Amino acid sequence: MNVPKQQIALDSTARQRIAAIADTLMPGGDGLPLPSEIDIHHHWLDEALAAAPALAESLRVALDVDDSPAGLVDKLRTSEPEVFMTLSFVLSGAYFMHPTVRKALGYDGQAISENPPLEGEAEYYLEDGLLDPVITRGRIYRPTPDELANASGENRSFSKRR
Repeated sequence: MNVPKQQIALDSTARQRIAAIADTLMPGGDGLPLPSEIDIHHHWLDEALAAAPALAESLRVALDVDDSPAGLVDKLRTSEPEVFMTLSFVLSGAYFMHPTVRKALGYDGQAISENPPLEGEAEYYLEDGLLDPVITRGRIYRPTPDELANASGENRSFSKRR
């Protein structure tokens, strides 16, 4: 992923604390690993923050709370719900981007689905005459430089233009 890096410096102590917080929020089980087992507090957290750098401030606020991971989660949930929601969003985003989690969930990622026309679909769009003026008019478009060059007998393929 080619995105700018996150806007927060995280040392190893902060990353270990984030891992403990993530384990509290997402305890794993039923085939899903703990966040700390798959190291989301390094690369995947960086990816999540790079995708949404504005969310780093909530992570910074959460790291400043002096409490155990479970206490921090409870405290943020009750006293600072916006920070809690943002923290949960960032950590769950990092978690669900990890290939191990995606595989455990049976999610292969987004794919282009084929959408073949249904039988009779083209005829359906033609039967009320809505497209008749377009069909009568014929194709209109601006020719590409290669089409113009070919019309003049010139060979301007992409590889020869370099």
